[in-house]
Amino acid sequence: MIINLIGARGTVPTAKSATVSFLVDNQYLFECPSEIIQSFKRYQKEWKQISENSKLDSEVYALGKPSFSKIRYIILSHLHHDHWGGLAHFIHRILLLEKERRTKNPLNIIIPKFSTLSFQERMIEQFNTVIDPFPLDDGEFLLRFLSIEIGRGIKSIIRIRVIENNERIQLDRNYSLIAKENSHLNSGSVSYKLEFKLTKLKVETAKELKIPFNSTLNKILKSKDPVLVEGREISRDQIFYDLSTILGYSGDTDINSEVINFFHECDIIIHDATYLHPQDDYHLDLHSDLITLLEKVVLLSNLKLIVPIHFSIRYNDLEISTHLKEFKRNYKSTFSIINPLTTFLILLKPPDVVSIVEKTD
Repeated sequence: MIINLIGARGTVPTAKSATVSFLVDNQYLFECPSEIIQSFKRYQKEWKQISENSKLDSEVYALGKPSFSKIRYIILSHLHHDHWGGLAHFIHRILLLEKERRTKNPLNIIIPKFSTLSFQERMIEQFNTVIDPFPLDDGEFLLRFLSIEIGRGIKSIIRIRVIENNERIQLDRNYSLIAKENSHLNSGSVSYKLEFKLTKLKVETAKELKIPFNSTLNKILKSKDPVLVEGREISRDQIFYDLSTILGYSGDTDINSEVINFFHECDIIIHDATYLHPQDDYHLDLHSDLITLLEKVVLLSNLKLIVPIHFSIRYNDLEISTHLKEFKRNYKSTFSIINPLTTFLILLKPPDVVSIVEKTD
């Protein structure tokens, strides 16, 4: 699993860092803030510079440079402007540059159930209008809402999917997405788990055992019991191994017991850390703080990496970096902690390898 950190700020971007968005394996874009086009293009430029000047892993090169055209899903945790305000810009770009291709392979947009409810209520109030039936299905409402600005042509290039609490969506053969309501909003706000699972063949072992490379392999793969091959019993585990990585993303919320339980199997967590300390005067319960976050995830046994994100512009880069270093000195943990303002790319290789590429000035 390769994670590109596009932005790490919360609510308002800075000159150096965009608001929260990250890309997984060049296909799954989490969050789509208002400045997504500019921040993504800047990231592409940095990718080229870093790939030319550093020894990136072969898997990174194999996946290739991130691009708009490779993005298959935009996954939104809730509809606050800093998380979805760039969606119309993204679709405009498709109409201008990718319309024919996206007509055949539409962009998939995933939003939580009830995420448009407050929009519908405000439309009734502000425009003295009637929505019948109320509330309108979230996907249908968002499509109509976007069509007001962009036009009806978007119906052929996007597909909107509404995800419910505790629902699992199979994105493709190897990736699945699970949603869990969180406490950021009263409704329409979720945390996500993105699960990657892949079964690979131990090629050399299969050759040594002289197993024919035909339907026999598939039979062994699907069987719970050993399969008889030329007088020998061959079990699945002898020639196959499973790769699994689970990414947890909070989508802005306080770090509480329900979130911890939801993330208990995660290898990597990207979590809201809007504030640096629980005693900050402007702390709001619908966000978390860095110190409390790190103290609570220490108990997660599978965790390899924590990425605090969504930092308020109240804090400069040096303050954030200083707090992260202090925590590393004061607490012993089995997982790594990174600074998302300097980290460029994360490569997770199961079971235990985490490679991090930092930005260079």
